[in-house]
Amino acid sequence: MKKPPMPDRLRVIGELEHPDHPHLPGDARCYFWGEYTPYEHTNGQKWDFSATNQLITNLKKKKDREQYYDWRYKIEAIDSVARNFAKFWKWDKLDRRHRICLIPAPPSKSRRDPNYDPRMLQVLEGIAHHSGIELDIRDCLSFSGRFAASHESDDRPTPDDLYEELSFDEASGAPDDEPGLIFLFDDMLTTGAHYLAISRKLEEYFPDVEVMGQFVARRILPDPFADFDDLDDI
Repeated sequence: MKKPPMPDRLRVIGELEHPDHPHLPGDARCYFWGEYTPYEHTNGQKWDFSATNQLITNLKKKKDREQYYDWRYKIEAIDSVARNFAKFWKWDKLDRRHRICLIPAPPSKSRRDPNYDPRMLQVLEGIAHHSGIELDIRDCLSFSGRFAASHESDDRPTPDDLYEELSFDEASGAPDDEPGLIFLFDDMLTTGAHYLAISRKLEEYFPDVEVMGQFVARRILPDPFADFDDLDDI
C-alpha cells in the first residue's frame, strides 16, 4: 500500500498536540511539518511506516555512512526539507517586517567530534538557496557532547541538564545585532526539552526577542486504548 505523501503545509502545535510534548512551554509558538511514529510502534515497518518516518530516518543518517551508497538519501532529505520550507513561508516579507534570524538547533555531538552532523545548518542554507533570499543564519549554538541523541537513549536528559551542556558562540551569534524574531529549526520535537533549553539560552543573549520553533516533524505515540471498544457500549 502506497504511503500518503508529506503534508503540503506546516501545522501549529495547538491544544490537541501540546500534551504530547510535556516540556514545551505553554506559550511556545511552534510549527511542524510531519508526524513521526517511533519504530517500536510501527509493527516492524520502521522507516516504511510513513513518509515522515522515511524522511526523518534519512535526515538523521550518521556521518559514518558518508562513504556508502545510501548517503545520497540523506542529501536528498536535506534538500527536500529545504525546498519545502522555502515554500512554507514568505521569507522576503518576514525579513522586511521582522528582521528574522534563523538558528539551527545543534546536534548532540560536540563540534570536535568527527561525527558532528550539521544537518540543520545545511537545511537553513538550502532554504536560503531555494528561496533566493539572503537570510540571517546564525550557527551559534553547540552541545558539549555529554548526552547521546534523544532517539538513541531511554535515559533522557532534563531541560536543565541540556541547558548546562549548551554553549553560545558570540562571534557567530552576534548578540549586539539583535533580530526582531528568531526561528529555531530542529528536525524533531519529542518532549520539548531541547526547545526549552535552547530558548532559555537564547533569552540570555536576546532577552526581548521571541523564539518560534520550526520542526521537520513531531513525535506521536499511539493511543493505548485505540484497540478497545467504547466502554460505554459494554
